[in-house]
Amino acid sequence: MVTWNVVVAWGLFALAAGWGYLFLSGLVWGAGWAPTRKKQLEAAASLLQLKKGDSVVDLGSGFGGALIFFAGRYGVLGTGVEVDPLRCYLARMKAGRQGVSERVSIRRGNLLDADLRDSSKVFCFLTPLLMRKLQEKAGREMPEGGRVVSVEHRFPDWKPVESLENVHLYVIGRRGDPD
Repeated sequence: MVTWNVVVAWGLFALAAGWGYLFLSGLVWGAGWAPTRKKQLEAAASLLQLKKGDSVVDLGSGFGGALIFFAGRYGVLGTGVEVDPLRCYLARMKAGRQGVSERVSIRRGNLLDADLRDSSKVFCFLTPLLMRKLQEKAGREMPEGGRVVSVEHRFPDWKPVESLENVHLYVIGRRGDPD
């Protein structure tokens, strides 16, 4: 017969393992996870000038919260790129529960391998190291006038065009440099 002590111990172990995976999986996959506040999502949408039918790419989309918010509130089409298979699965499930799975697509992959040539609106919440790498990639691949918003962290060599709620906007110029 199983005692309550065993059930509680296993429950606490499962809870600790879940939280450990959530916050320590970044050591395996290259980036941790932190939620984006609603005010920051609203600021990002404003800076990206999102409107119904727009397409937005979320690099390092985690659990899909940003894309689900943008799709639900603004009617955009969203594509997320996430390396962690568990987060991809859970993001897809969450999009389905929120009724936006027709407008939100999450694919498993490295954000540095994503093709940004047709991406005019990009959202990210990345580490400073990844921001340096993304700066080079966005400058090379994104079209002139493309907009990138970054939560918390800045591109190391570019000055933001505008910042709201610690969300920074960059607009890609003619040679891949921000205007």
